[in-house]
Amino acid sequence: MDRSPQFARFGARTAALLDQWQQQNHRPLTAPAWLDTGGSGASLASVFVRDSDPGRTTRRMIIKLCSPDGDSSMEPGRLIAARRSLPNGDPSFPRDHLVEQLYDPMPVDDAWLMFQGFAGNNESMVTLSTILRQRRMPGAAAQITRSLLADWNPDEKSDGEMTAAAFVSELLDQRLEPAEPLAVWVRDTLGLDLETAWIRPGRANAAPLPNPVHLTGSCPLAERTLDYPMRGRAHGDLHPGNIMVPKEPDADLGRYVLIDLSRFDERALLARDPMHLLLCLVADFLPHMSDDARAELLDLLVGRDTPGLLIPQGLARTVDEVRRAPDGWLHQRTISGQWTGQWLLSMQACALMFTARVRYDARDRWWFFRLAAEAAGAYLGPADAYEPGQVKFVPGPREAEPTVVEAVVAAVKLPQQVAPPAAKPETKHGPDPVRIPAPAPTPLRESVASAPEASGESLPDTAPETAAEELPDTLPALLIDLRNTFTDRLGELREYEAGSVSARTLGLIREQADRGQADLEALLASRRDTLGEEARERLDAVLGRLAHVAEAANAPGLSHEQPLYLRDLAHRTLVVALDTLLGSTREATLGLQVGQAGQATDPIRPEGARTPSG
Repeated sequence: MDRSPQFARFGARTAALLDQWQQQNHRPLTAPAWLDTGGSGASLASVFVRDSDPGRTTRRMIIKLCSPDGDSSMEPGRLIAARRSLPNGDPSFPRDHLVEQLYDPMPVDDAWLMFQGFAGNNESMVTLSTILRQRRMPGAAAQITRSLLADWNPDEKSDGEMTAAAFVSELLDQRLEPAEPLAVWVRDTLGLDLETAWIRPGRANAAPLPNPVHLTGSCPLAERTLDYPMRGRAHGDLHPGNIMVPKEPDADLGRYVLIDLSRFDERALLARDPMHLLLCLVADFLPHMSDDARAELLDLLVGRDTPGLLIPQGLARTVDEVRRAPDGWLHQRTISGQWTGQWLLSMQACALMFTARVRYDARDRWWFFRLAAEAAGAYLGPADAYEPGQVKFVPGPREAEPTVVEAVVAAVKLPQQVAPPAAKPETKHGPDPVRIPAPAPTPLRESVASAPEASGESLPDTAPETAAEELPDTLPALLIDLRNTFTDRLGELREYEAGSVSARTLGLIREQADRGQADLEALLASRRDTLGEEARERLDAVLGRLAHVAEAANAPGLSHEQPLYLRDLAHRTLVVALDTLLGSTREATLGLQVGQAGQATDPIRPEGARTPSG
């Protein structure tokens, strides 16, 4: 029987090999369900397998076609190594917390096909990323951090002393190579030489800080030595999408399972995994935070005293609990004094990893760069403890600053009709700009609908209040149009096969994102003084998300000359960018409506906030 059509999404070669595998091993595979890959470049399917081996029954399993790229091609061997690496000879951690490999992996050209069990043998397990908005998040993050160190690494080790610069360089690996995204962004966007030793980020009168990307020669961090860099077993890419937890809100937080161990290392620097996980959680909150709240968060992370009143309560708890999680493990070894410096240096390295990621907008990437510099400065100690030489002022990227746009108010005046515009014919070929339609009748627009001008009557000279309503606020109308426009674009993207988006669709997305930015900037320039701080922050966030969508739609990885796995990754990045934009426009629209109704809202953590990807 030819079964290849059910696995055609893996490709003809893989589908044929799966047919052979079923026949030779007497293991029929049925009911495939295709799963989200999370942008890893892999292809995943959940299937039923009926095994003829004694003691095995029909069960669900995951078939994973690994990407042939880099670490992903090493995943089968590294998963085996992780499951065979037993803390003090105890097999309980690999058994309870590492995904199981049910059958031997199978080579497919330059990639591998893996057969994995469900995390915890339980189909109801979900990724940690799905509970980011739940009350149990701080406790879950702390419990996982504690377990990774105390349970997976009770036998930690060290290779001897190393400089602080070498510590950060090892964590960054190749990311500071001249052609890598981090080095390119620092040079081209910040105008900063990687060999500059000292900087003042953001303010000309700020205290001098070490340039976090300067790690060679006689850089400041090369003069400090770590006596006992702690090493042991580490996942290597620990983010909420690679951790499975029980779905039930009251379930045992210790029942977590790690997946995708393609970067497992038995002698990794141990401070990286918990720090990378923590900054992933920070990145989820960051787009919804004001500049003042971001400044308080930066102080909290590097260990400075801060009121913290503007930091979301859940995030502040997460930072505190994750930071305290290693205490018991450290005190048993009387090496807690060694950990603080390694925690800060790991913060520097991991913050630079986030700086390099194009899925974050310029404002977020600039904040992570500042965090890296502040962490390096906190490691060195108070500013008066060192004597920097020449210091370079780094104002930050232009995209991170508010844009001043001259606008003519009449250019955005609403048309008088209340009915929505007619639908566009499907046969047109040119991209449509984002336009400001007349809003549909809503309680907020009743005064407009009932105005005399709307019914063709003349305005009385003695009614200045009514005349003032002739030009209503068009921001909600624009936001609604943005949501409608990009909901359509998102729907189109999801109709395409992985990595096959047409140039026309990409051009349309870029055109509409650019036009949306211009329209929104014009309205903000004319109305900014009449908006509250919360509304301005949410609208600025929409601007940033529009810029991110335009950037993602122009990514080189979308070119049909690129390998399929790169096109698929760029495709998914664009989907996430559009989904995040829609969340931001929804929050901004609701915020304007609530503000006009005179109701109080939470300025930091808007209800219904979307989860950014990891």
